[in-house]
Amino acid sequence: MLRSVALGLVSLLACDSAGVAPPAAPPPAGSAHVPPERSSRTGSEGHGEKDMPSEPASAASTPAPSDSAPKPDLPPLTHYTWLTEAGGDLPAREQLAAAIAPPAGARRAPLPAGSFGAWLRGLPLLPEGTAVLLYNGDTKPNQAAHFRVVDLDVGDRDLQQCADAVMRLRVEYQWAADQRRAIAFKLTDGTPWDFASYLGGTRLKLVGKRAERVPGSPRPATRETLRGYLRTLFTYAGTASIAAELPRRELAALTAGNVLVQGGFPGHAVLVLDVAEDDRGARYFLLGQSYMPAQQFHVLKNPGDAALSPWYRADALRTGAMTPEWGPFTDRDLRRFRDG
Repeated sequence: MLRSVALGLVSLLACDSAGVAPPAAPPPAGSAHVPPERSSRTGSEGHGEKDMPSEPASAASTPAPSDSAPKPDLPPLTHYTWLTEAGGDLPAREQLAAAIAPPAGARRAPLPAGSFGAWLRGLPLLPEGTAVLLYNGDTKPNQAAHFRVVDLDVGDRDLQQCADAVMRLRVEYQWAADQRRAIAFKLTDGTPWDFASYLGGTRLKLVGKRAERVPGSPRPATRETLRGYLRTLFTYAGTASIAAELPRRELAALTAGNVLVQGGFPGHAVLVLDVAEDDRGARYFLLGQSYMPAQQFHVLKNPGDAALSPWYRADALRTGAMTPEWGPFTDRDLRRFRDG
């Protein structure tokens, strides 16, 4: 039933990869996000592959480790439950905060144990030098944007794009932290879409130009059910919905787990993966993204400061910080989840 609703509903609700508001005609079967041939943005702000940088990273892009930086206390890999969803042994993986040292002279900012930010520091990484793949298995044309690739599946549909990956990681954290009743987002038209209701059988029905929740048969609390919830969320939510839903965050309170988002058609969203600080009060942050078409989530390089990359200076957000494939982002784009 959900599949039959999707083709009609997607034409009325926003999706990130359209260059304008959603078209009146539905997209081809099997594709909920249809990337435009070229974004409405141009030059360094373009959201199209032909505008992306192609130069290889310089050797200076890796920050020098801080000798005084303590080894981070990271969640075990068992907290990243998609790694063993298909069965088999837990793979050996470097974790983000163990693999990426803070900038020279800086240390990681304190985070509450069990928080979303602390969980992000433990994200599993694929081996150094791994290429970013698209949802269809092809290699992403631009391989100059990423510093490391996160070991997070992207699926076989063009769904898990930028805002979708942000929501996916938030939901995975809540699942691992046994906060499943807190899993909830709003769709682009404002319709609440929470996991507890989805477990109870709630489905979507198109009524006019809005999605209406209708009752159905209960579902088991399994990862397969979680996947179904996420597919619906990715289809009918995006940058416009999270920009409207998430509260603003002041730059002085920047922390891991915050989001930089520009809602639009297209828009873009990147996730703050970590924050560091030094004795002079300077603060730094790491960013991660998916992009379009749907692709593996990855840690971004800093195209404006090769010596600091992959870290960014927090004060750059006051005037605008460019990422390799979008920008500039400013502190006006900074959002937080409601419990962080």
